Amino acid sequence: MALWLLFAAPAIAATIYPPSAYKEAAIKCIQTRHYPCAETNWVQYIKMRPTDAHAMASLAIIYNWDDKPEAAIVQAEKAIDMGQGTYDLFAGYAESLEKVGRLDEAIDWSYKSLAIMPNLGNVRGDLARLLVMKKREYEALALLVSFDATTEAKGQGQYFAGQRISIESTIERQGRTLVLAQKSLRLSKMGEHFYAPVKMGEARTVAFVVDTGASKVVLSDAMLAASKAIYKVIEPNIAIGLADGRHVSARVVMLDTLMVGPFELRKVKAIICPTCVPLLGNSALAHFNMASSKKQGVEFMTLEPRAAR
Repeated sequence: MALWLLFAAPAIAATIYPPSAYKEAAIKCIQTRHYPCAETNWVQYIKMRPTDAHAMASLAIIYNWDDKPEAAIVQAEKAIDMGQGTYDLFAGYAESLEKVGRLDEAIDWSYKSLAIMPNLGNVRGDLARLLVMKKREYEALALLVSFDATTEAKGQGQYFAGQRISIESTIERQGRTLVLAQKSLRLSKMGEHFYAPVKMGEARTVAFVVDTGASKVVLSDAMLAASKAIYKVIEPNIAIGLADGRHVSARVVMLDTLMVGPFELRKVKAIICPTCVPLLGNSALAHFNMASSKKQGVEFMTLEPRAAR
């Protein structure tokens, strides 16, 4: 019988193996998803190597997978206090915190997991769900549209299309009551940018890069046409420079309304060109007090309207 199978049996207590054997057995148990076996071996290994923070983190993750959140939380906190910090430890810790109802902490640690590994679709989707549970629908939407903006740029489509529809339906159903309850909009960083959830006309919410260096809102002709938004042409033909050095012909329009998260902006100037990527420039950002913060590796930007709606 294989050594790792022996470790899953009660008879293991009668025999003591070297620490490396328990570690190897735990890894093999994980590979076959035999979580009680993995737990038994990690516990024994940690007794013999009590300063191995990686092993402690692994045991915390196993406890979470085996639906033992209280034990997972204790073990994760021990590993973190010893300086262990990996995306899967933070994600598992967040899951366990949610299971015992500590939602605010679960949100915090989910953000920390994404700060390390932004492309974790399951963590991002779970975090968005937690934000909705805390009545932070627009923050959840920002979290998802920012990710979809990066996948669409790679030609991969919208990863969170269904979850976005669900959140947008909730927003529409709750209507003005939900909008009035929002005092600010918090955006997390995705890659090198902050993305804001923006809605125009009849179009669905899309991600606009927050760009304090742009004087105006920027978007493409196709996006404007598809939105069926009401606008007025201010300058029919101007030349603008793109980030890649090219100069293209564009026009300046006055958008009748623009929704940035829950906040409706009126009479917003925008530059429209055939290949422009969506940017939220100062013609929209001037309506907000902006504050950026970075805490324990997680960066946020908060937009708060300057005037009462």
